[in-house]
Amino acid sequence: MPYFELKNDEISFPPAYFADIDGLLAVGGTMSIERLLLAYNSGIYYWHYPLKHIKWWSPDPRIVLRPNAFEIPQSRLDSLLKDFDIRVDSHFEEVLRSCQSVYNIDGQMDNRWLAERMVRMFMELHQKGYAHSIEAWKDGKLVGGLFGVAIGKLFFVEYVFSTMEHADEAVLLYLIKKLKDQNFELMDMQKATFFLSGIEYDEMPRLEYVGLCKENANTFRDVPTEF
Repeated sequence: MPYFELKNDEISFPPAYFADIDGLLAVGGTMSIERLLLAYNSGIYYWHYPLKHIKWWSPDPRIVLRPNAFEIPQSRLDSLLKDFDIRVDSHFEEVLRSCQSVYNIDGQMDNRWLAERMVRMFMELHQKGYAHSIEAWKDGKLVGGLFGVAIGKLFFVEYVFSTMEHADEAVLLYLIKKLKDQNFELMDMQKATFFLSGIEYDEMPRLEYVGLCKENANTFRDVPTEF
């Protein structure tokens, strides 16, 4: 099935339901904060693979987690909170750089590669109040974390890393509890990339997911979420 080629000087996307069977919707377009936010609000995400191209995706179904329906294993979370010092947005760039060190290995540019220009994009989103990090620290050292983008009542997880056993579980459970406490509707996990044992995700039909993204964008347009 053919895909769309985006123009550099026009910030728009074709409807997400035009994506092919693998979820590929479009290729190209100049990366910018405006285009990236529009993608989130349209139920679309990017992958740089191969690195010289930007590919835009909207798979069907979408891998998500509904915080309000998730039963947090409180005893497990309490145990993890004893093992790790969990912080929010204390060293956002260090989380990005740690993700690079974990995923950008041996020059193998797969779909987990975190390009330098995307580091700059996420740093700008963080400065504008959209991108956030959840961090696990041990003895003064960053040993795990995740970052993503919060728009309205949706949180879009981008990368998770861990250099110590269970640090990724700690930050993910902490994030779910935080989203649950703040009445977030959905945590988007893109494709099946960050599965952890004991955490069950849902599959949401693309049309339902895209509709939720657009409704959320119309309600919270241009207003960064308090996080």
